[in-house]
Amino acid sequence: MNQIGLKCEFPEGCMLDLWAKVIKAKYIAKQVKVLDTVFCVPDEQVGGKVSCVEDIKVKVIQAFEDLCFNKVKIFIDYEVILFVIVDGEFQIITVTDRYEQSIELDEFDPPLTVEEFRDEIEQSEIILKNWAFDFEIRGNCEDPSNPCNLTSPIAGTCIGLRVFVDITDKLGKMHDVLVYGEIEPEDFMIK
Repeated sequence: MNQIGLKCEFPEGCMLDLWAKVIKAKYIAKQVKVLDTVFCVPDEQVGGKVSCVEDIKVKVIQAFEDLCFNKVKIFIDYEVILFVIVDGEFQIITVTDRYEQSIELDEFDPPLTVEEFRDEIEQSEIILKNWAFDFEIRGNCEDPSNPCNLTSPIAGTCIGLRVFVDITDKLGKMHDVLVYGEIEPEDFMIK
């Protein structure tokens, strides 16, 4: 590295030593369906029939991965929180679930070989954003034609729910990065 022209008395004084994660490959999937379910909300749980879903939120409990020999397996534990209206009153319904997905090395950009994966990947970072929901109130659970009607039907409201999210998985390795340069004193002046 050419250090000519630096005004530092000692080259070490012009050196900034950083510890940075270098991203080797990324996997990006838009609007992945992480949940597709139909469930019954018992009348006794919320005090009557659900007439409207007012809002839906997601709380991610944990997102983690298992770096296998030739693939990455991701796990997302989450809770969907539905704010519903029952007889003019707000009630809260929660649905807890886990999403699992295996990502092959050739699905990453750029694709990785098994050797590159073993030598150059130490960690993974999962990013979840743009949650989207599709829901439908499907009527009474005790209706024989309803998908919520099980062998022993209960009084309640049948709700269909689908949840989607953008998933990004970044594979990388921590590296020592050395930067040589100078900071001008006027860069620190407060105006």
